[in-house]
Amino acid sequence: MPQSAFQRLARLAARTAASTLVAAAAHAAPPTYRVEVLGPNMSGFDMNASGTVVGRQLNAQQVGKAFVARRGEAPMLLPTPAEWQSSDAYAISPNGVIVGAVSTGTIASIGSRAAAWHPVKNGYQFSLLTPYPGDTHSTATAVNSHGDIVGGSGGLGLGSYPRAVRFTAGPAQLLPQISLPADVNENRVVLAYNQLLDLDDMSITTIPLPPGNWQGFVGIDLTDNGNFCGYILGFSGCSTFPLRYRPGVGWEFVGGCATTTAANSINERGDVTAYVANTSSWIALVGEENANPASLIDPADGAWTILGVGSINNSRAMLASGRPLGDAVTKLLRLVPIRVEDLDGDGVVGSSDLGILLSAWGAPGGPGDINADGAVDSADLGQLLAAWG
Repeated sequence: MPQSAFQRLARLAARTAASTLVAAAAHAAPPTYRVEVLGPNMSGFDMNASGTVVGRQLNAQQVGKAFVARRGEAPMLLPTPAEWQSSDAYAISPNGVIVGAVSTGTIASIGSRAAAWHPVKNGYQFSLLTPYPGDTHSTATAVNSHGDIVGGSGGLGLGSYPRAVRFTAGPAQLLPQISLPADVNENRVVLAYNQLLDLDDMSITTIPLPPGNWQGFVGIDLTDNGNFCGYILGFSGCSTFPLRYRPGVGWEFVGGCATTTAANSINERGDVTAYVANTSSWIALVGEENANPASLIDPADGAWTILGVGSINNSRAMLASGRPLGDAVTKLLRLVPIRVEDLDGDGVVGSSDLGILLSAWGAPGGPGDINADGAVDSADLGQLLAAWG
């Protein structure tokens, strides 16, 4: 292809990418997924944009150990000093910093102390985080790329922490007027229940609850564009409802009521994963019917029973737990969308895929012929841009 033509097409891609992304987000048909098995005896607590997963793995003695699993690599245990028997990894930032807790007990959520793991050349460096002055127990629940680590301090270390804090190089700093932080995004905004705390100026925005008779909302996950999700508390025996909030759209119920149910992860499109405890799990895509994740798995990967779904990122990759039909062993899974637009197979539709398409422009099929119509042309370019990112 002449260089000038290549440049014109590249400029066309740059001009149209933003508007195409908006259209793609408005119509978010379910993708088909392939299954990546991480292993048994594992609980996945978070996954970042690059698909790196963190969580807890139980060893033969049923002691929980924090792990990290990058795409294309086997899961590895995170290092902890010998005095800490157990560890959990609850969250990972876009730049790979991991936070969680450690304990002298067999499970880190009991008798916990907040901890962090920073990536270094040959693995990860462990840091024990200092609680609020006078407190014995603490936990780190969320982290961003700016180095903001938030969580809770005080209490008995049994999952209930009376003080919301931001961990620093010294003692933890109190975050007044909010409950235990659920998440912190790249804009330095903290989600706690239905409150948003801006760490830049310490201002708090309370999102009014939807119309109805409610006890309150419990936030779980927050995106950089302000989407968040969780569950709302009612007064009846069927007392919780899974819910998401999108700025400019407002509150949206993404399932019915149950004793224990929630929307537990959301991406910037507004897609959420949700569950009813011990009963079912689903993905609620914006503009689409709720879907059973098992029904979205590529038949080439076999039939699976999906027992739960967790994090969903902007590429719509999901964490899940499940087992193949006929297998009694539950495994932690990474469900990765199959995209014909991902020409280089790296899991992301981006500039390298655009380069492959433009290099093949005008060819009668082959690489770059995304829609398989026998020509690499503007229709393929439009489809690639609709899947960008």
